[in-house]
Amino acid sequence: MIALEELRTFTGYLALATLIFAIIAYKNYATTNAKYFIYSIIISVVTEFTSLYFESFGTLYSNIFGKTNYPIANIFIIVQITFYLWWIRLILNSKNRKRIVSAFIILYLVFAAFNLAYIQVFMTGLQTNTYAIGVIFLLITISFYFIESFNKETIFNVTDSIKFWFILGVLLFYGTFMPFMFAFQVFLKGDQRIFSLVTFMLNAIMYVCFTIGIYKSYKIKGQKI
Repeated sequence: MIALEELRTFTGYLALATLIFAIIAYKNYATTNAKYFIYSIIISVVTEFTSLYFESFGTLYSNIFGKTNYPIANIFIIVQITFYLWWIRLILNSKNRKRIVSAFIILYLVFAAFNLAYIQVFMTGLQTNTYAIGVIFLLITISFYFIESFNKETIFNVTDSIKFWFILGVLLFYGTFMPFMFAFQVFLKGDQRIFSLVTFMLNAIMYVCFTIGIYKSYKIKGQKI
């Protein structure tokens, strides 16, 4: 059976391979709002390999926080969800929906700060409350994108968009991982093998979606994507 550390390493390399492909194809979508999404992949790559470094070599860090990099994971949750909210807001057309997402971002950051200060421990535990609120806001925001997309285009045109595949990847990961994470805590009693395997599979699906989107940018270069 593949070790947990190997699954984490594979996830890091998946993120890195996706980033390299995104950089190679960057000129194809450099004039669109899709260009900003590459920063989310960079954040993921930095987070994955930073976590792997501390788990492998950070003896003092591991003695303090254990094998789970809670501070890194908590920072990643806040930064990545905030980025996704901001980016999807950027590509929305409706001013009213943009205002709603702006409110989501503010409320999310305020709640994250409050949760960090008064409810859940930041350094030695996951900020599950912050994660749950962020994912709820994110799923609502994603629904705004799909409402706008399917109102103005057919399904065939939408799936030719690099942004569609980026958002689909985010949806499949976060929309699936949140219920799994809470079910894991209640029913699976902390079986890290199952948790790591499911997390790897969801990451793989997400990065495949990102890769498909980047590939689409080659086929529709010069068009609105």
